[in-house]
Amino acid sequence: MTKPHIRWFDDWYAIEAIAPGLFGIGEPKYHQVNWNYLIVGQERALLFDTGPGLRDITPVVASLTDRPVTTLLSHLHFDHTGNFHRFADRALPDLAILRACVRDGVLVAPEELFFGSLEDMVWVPVDIGHWWPIGHRIDLGGRSLEIIATPGHSPESISLYDAGGKILLAADFLYLGSLYAQIPGAFLPDYLLSAEALARRLPEDVLILGAHGKPLPDGTQVAPRLFRGDLADLVTGLKAIRDGNMPPMGQNPDRYWINGRLMLLAGPESYGSWRSEQGG
Repeated sequence: MTKPHIRWFDDWYAIEAIAPGLFGIGEPKYHQVNWNYLIVGQERALLFDTGPGLRDITPVVASLTDRPVTTLLSHLHFDHTGNFHRFADRALPDLAILRACVRDGVLVAPEELFFGSLEDMVWVPVDIGHWWPIGHRIDLGGRSLEIIATPGHSPESISLYDAGGKILLAADFLYLGSLYAQIPGAFLPDYLLSAEALARRLPEDVLILGAHGKPLPDGTQVAPRLFRGDLADLVTGLKAIRDGNMPPMGQNPDRYWINGRLMLLAGPESYGSWRSEQGG
């Protein structure tokens, strides 16, 4: 395996050239180690997520492309939305739960979707230029990205699929480490439905890029890579949890090992009917 091409933009942002026209923009010094993704086509570019906003991400994006940039959020949690207001062209998936957040022409994220109080983050109201439906293909010029609904971590979560490049940008649906399904809005039955739908359509050699990373053993910061086997393990694990065949390794929150790279955290509300069906 070749060593990832990583460089530091400054003392906060790291940039990885993952594939032609695809850049990971990481924040390794932030405790959640966010990774945002810039996809550059022949005519336009798309930034998928904007990080917590502790630093301005726009100079990093400007250093990578001179094409017009649209920014699209995977969901409204504070660690993905902090720089959203800094971009002139903004997009969201056309979902009722997000449309309901619009007041007087601007989007105001409610705390139950934003969670900014956890780290004293304040939402900046913005107007939305594009409401793209699920299944919409974003044409960047010679490159197309499909919006896929992947609820589970949150009800409004989406992923982006580059079928030509066999790359899924999975955001918080799948990343290295502990997957958060213990927070308000997370729902294990939806997590399983989303995982099964992805498993049916993604090729065996798909590359899955998550939104939170970990350094390599030598300390190199790299965009988090997952694979078809990780998705298959998630499906298997969720089914075992549903069927009562996988007891948690710990509680408050419940912890389930999916494989050596993934753990799932769950809370009382996220089980939905699964617990009642098991009589507990």
